[in-house]
Amino acid sequence: MMAKRSTRSGGRLTCAAAALMMAIVVLQLQQLMAAAAGDKHHLHFFMHDGYTGPRPTAVLIVNGTGAPVMSGVRFGDTVVMDDVLTEGPSRGSRPVGRAQGTYVTASLEKGQPAMLLSMNVVLTDYGGYSGSTVMVMGRNDITAPVRELAVVGGTGRFRMATGYVLWKTASWKGKNAVLEIDVYLRV
Repeated sequence: MMAKRSTRSGGRLTCAAAALMMAIVVLQLQQLMAAAAGDKHHLHFFMHDGYTGPRPTAVLIVNGTGAPVMSGVRFGDTVVMDDVLTEGPSRGSRPVGRAQGTYVTASLEKGQPAMLLSMNVVLTDYGGYSGSTVMVMGRNDITAPVRELAVVGGTGRFRMATGYVLWKTASWKGKNAVLEIDVYLRV
């Protein structure tokens, strides 16, 4: 009879241990799923790309040698930028950061000047995100009404960020443009 008692109590211990292990596995899976989902963020601002005027924020640094893809734009043109980001579409709106990087005319298709864009969004006065950056890269087909680019990283609150940017031309006068930018990311 003693052998039966120890088997029964051992059986109870085995069931209790299995239930405890199952609870631990479920909690760990929940933590992994929450980490995979990450914190979602949405940023909205306007970028002022000033190619002309007394203080341009975008400067042609390499003249492309390819055929013109549209008036004043050649395949291979390379521009460096340090554009102001504002809360609203007006240049007089409250500044929230800078867009610093380069874009290169990378399309040979006439009338379809697509740019390869590499840009750091540097937030200087954007709520709790000031001092953080978002790295954006992708194809900017400037004739499309909405373009999608990739978020490939970040720093500060956005370290290791992933996501996408929706980019629209709000206004375009000559070589100067105002772009409306929505950034959707998770960290």
